[in-house]
Amino acid sequence: MSGITIRLARLGDEMALQDFLVRHADSSLYLRYFIDKGGLVDDGKQLQGTYAAAFLGRDVVGVAMHNWQGGVFLQAPAHAAELSNAVVKASKRALIALLGPYSQVEEAHLGLGERPASKRAKEGLFALSIGEMICLDHVSPSLACRLARSEDLALLLDWRFRYEMEATGLPDTDSTREFAKSAIEGHVAREEAFLLEADGKPVSLCTRTARAFESIQIGGVWTPPELRNRGYGRAVVAGALREAAQGGVTRAVLFTDNPAARRSYEALGFRQVGDYGITIYPP
Repeated sequence: MSGITIRLARLGDEMALQDFLVRHADSSLYLRYFIDKGGLVDDGKQLQGTYAAAFLGRDVVGVAMHNWQGGVFLQAPAHAAELSNAVVKASKRALIALLGPYSQVEEAHLGLGERPASKRAKEGLFALSIGEMICLDHVSPSLACRLARSEDLALLLDWRFRYEMEATGLPDTDSTREFAKSAIEGHVAREEAFLLEADGKPVSLCTRTARAFESIQIGGVWTPPELRNRGYGRAVVAGALREAAQGGVTRAVLFTDNPAARRSYEALGFRQVGDYGITIYPP
């Protein structure tokens, strides 16, 4: 595409970036959320990062962001590799992951020199209008979903660490443990973590990983192996969605490559709307 200019985003670009991202709403929730909450500054704080954008005249046609944890998030139908290289070079952070529409993640991965990856996945991107959520049949009255609290962190630190190893392929190392700790502590502090309890005992966890206007993204769904195949994962997601609906949210998205999880989400009414790519690089 001729006439394209690629540069780092700066204060004042927020509206142009959001106007572009909202046209790709379901696959851009991370970026929309980070811009809304962290702004276009990068002091290494949570929800912040370094952004680059591709411009055609005054119009944004692609965005990449290297966030405070090391992940690069993409919405770049063209120039994914150039934008990814630009933010990694500018941020001077280690690159731990690429996330975004699958074809863009693949383009960026190849453009970054095909460095070894511990995970390179094509996941289904699913969406649901929350008003059309299918009610769960035969829900036990012993089940209750609530926001996680600081006193839950001892348990949640272990769960999130195990989630990172199983779901993202990160190794059993101190750096993975620290990454998991930072992630779950942030979710709890921002009231984005939800616990399902059975007779008062925690049995499953999920997090709201992003919110932009009336849409949310759900992730980090974790049920300990010994408690699986009881519908707990589906129930905790349903509970988080009911809470979100009370706050005015009307649409939810999530992504997965796990067949059992896919069936669980489809049972709630989620339908696939695209493909999402996740590439993880070992530290």
